[in-house]
Amino acid sequence: MSRNQKAQSWSIDIILGVIVFMAAFFVFFAVLSEDPNAKISRLKEDASIIIRQVVSGDSSLRIVDGVQINESKASKLKEMNYEELKRRFRVENDFCIYIEDSKGNIVLINDSYKGIGSPQINLSGTLCSQK
Repeated sequence: MSRNQKAQSWSIDIILGVIVFMAAFFVFFAVLSEDPNAKISRLKEDASIIIRQVVSGDSSLRIVDGVQINESKASKLKEMNYEELKRRFRVENDFCIYIEDSKGNIVLINDSYKGIGSPQINLSGTLCSQK
């Protein structure tokens, strides 16, 4: 291998290294630069969508009758597949529906603390839709 070929080979390695470094930098920057206020806004929007539907929306998703929770309807939602439920609510983010009393204590739904929603969300040490 001639001196010129060694230099050319070495410079291609440097160029590839710089390209990989720049790509990693841009991916890292893109992840960190997401506006937290935009994420919070999307979460609030999804929460509003869910609240409207469980209170006054589609009768198959509504669990509130007047000022009372309809436990049989809540049980039906609780037994639904989470991905199907998420699709029916038409929301992007994960969620957990649970009920609190006026003091902030979680109220039992059908004798369990389990909420309705994502199995990844933790409520006071219990997974939201743990079965």
